[in-house]
Amino acid sequence: MQVSNVWWRAITRVFYYPRFASHGRRGVIRRPIALLNPGGITVGDNLFVREGARIEAVVRKGVPRGRIVIGNNVSIEQGAHIAASGTIIIEDDVAIAPRGTIIASTHPIGDPADGNRASHVELEHSVVHIKRRVLLGANVVVLPNVTIGENSVIGAGSVVTRDIPPNSVAVGSPAIVIRTFG
Repeated sequence: MQVSNVWWRAITRVFYYPRFASHGRRGVIRRPIALLNPGGITVGDNLFVREGARIEAVVRKGVPRGRIVIGNNVSIEQGAHIAASGTIIIEDDVAIAPRGTIIASTHPIGDPADGNRASHVELEHSVVHIKRRVLLGANVVVLPNVTIGENSVIGAGSVVTRDIPPNSVAVGSPAIVIRTFG
């Protein structure tokens, strides 16, 4: 194990893990990272998070706190953005490539005179469920109310707007299944 990983593992254990709702063992979280409202986040064993990631369990007035559940052996690369005012479940052995985005919240659509839409979150509970052994390529965006089936690969730059079945390769915007295997 590299000296830097020993260092980051110690920082993770002392500084980051006590802030989570619950946590596993042997994680590595590299700074800088934006970790917002970690009391709504649960992580498993062997979590690896690279520099520049943002993980947020959204807290807004009138909406229950967002919840993020991250399983064992999950790798989140640099610049990833994971935000939930609803629920995000990332099962075991998932890899999220650089700048991957997973969002479980929506903003209202309405009269522009209503003010800043970005400051409002819909009250409807959104869920994203990423099952075991999924690979999200670089710059993938996963939108609310989507399930990605186990053993699937989402190609770089894809936007996932609907469920992806297990054992699939999906690409494009919106992502479509181009191959199944298994």
